[in-house]
Amino acid sequence: MSRVTSKDVAQRAGVSQSVVSAILNNTPGIRVSEETRQSVLKAIRDLNYQVDIRARGLRKGRTYCIAAMGNMNTPFFFQMLQGAMAVSLESGYSLQLYGAPGGEREPLLGWFTQRRIDGILTQDVTSYHDAQWLNTVHTHKIPYVSLEGYPEDDRVSSVLMDYAHSIEMALDFMWDRVPIPPVYLEIYGGREYKPNWGDRQRLASYKTWMERNGLEPQIRTRMDRPWAEDQAWWVEWLGSVRTPISVLSNWSRGANHLYRAAYRLGLRIGKDIHVMAADNTERVNEYLVPVLSSIEVPYAEMGAKAARRLIDMIEGKKDLNDTGKIWLSPRLIEGESIGRSFR
Repeated sequence: MSRVTSKDVAQRAGVSQSVVSAILNNTPGIRVSEETRQSVLKAIRDLNYQVDIRARGLRKGRTYCIAAMGNMNTPFFFQMLQGAMAVSLESGYSLQLYGAPGGEREPLLGWFTQRRIDGILTQDVTSYHDAQWLNTVHTHKIPYVSLEGYPEDDRVSSVLMDYAHSIEMALDFMWDRVPIPPVYLEIYGGREYKPNWGDRQRLASYKTWMERNGLEPQIRTRMDRPWAEDQAWWVEWLGSVRTPISVLSNWSRGANHLYRAAYRLGLRIGKDIHVMAADNTERVNEYLVPVLSSIEVPYAEMGAKAARRLIDMIEGKKDLNDTGKIWLSPRLIEGESIGRSFR
């Protein structure tokens, strides 16, 4: 069987080879309609056209590979990868995964200086800030994008969600369905209460919303512990409150514990206990009964935006010093855990 060439793709799509090349290489200055672009991509898929990455890399002085670093024990890293992978493949790049055991980043510098990768994408906690790593990135002129890291440092390209707006969105939704002043349940990790940037934004937004509506903030803070170790506290707390009660949990895990405590006490979610989560990180909310209303962090979309920004930096379409933030809006997921008795 003869090897499929770009000429074959051009003929199938009804365009010139230069157009095919422009789409494959994201050539700046050449505008192609979305219809033409999709036609070429379809022809590539139909013909199973394979780009010679090694030859292409030698011509361009690139590896066409980017490193994606994150904690592989967290579900949102893989959600981020869904978006990053789609953009990378479409742009002719591959992803080199790095699980970051212990959080070390030095191997990434080695990959870059050894010309094994063209740039680095990291999925970080929302308060992440490492001045030494930032200095390394700038010294070696590494195309670099952080997903959720460096939120208050304009020297890094970051893709972030508007956490303050996510809480406003949740509270507006809850208040519209259930006119009960919502309690804010703040779960935190670690032995000490040290909320990250995202949770500080959430808490401040809750206080502002309550004060704006003439309501007294009600905040309950609890360290994140497994249900088996902490169930007595949850049952005791929920059993001591006057129902119906409305609760917004910063983490979905807190909402999950409320479901369990309500079951123990014979209370009904959506009637006696109105509960909503400010995230869907663990991807279980839709499987709860009733379905848990929540705000979803769009990790897949964030991964796609981060990969697009990184590839633009690699290909010179975005200056390395142009490190503006990319802000994405949260998504409201309507379940049945709020306001069923008010319908």
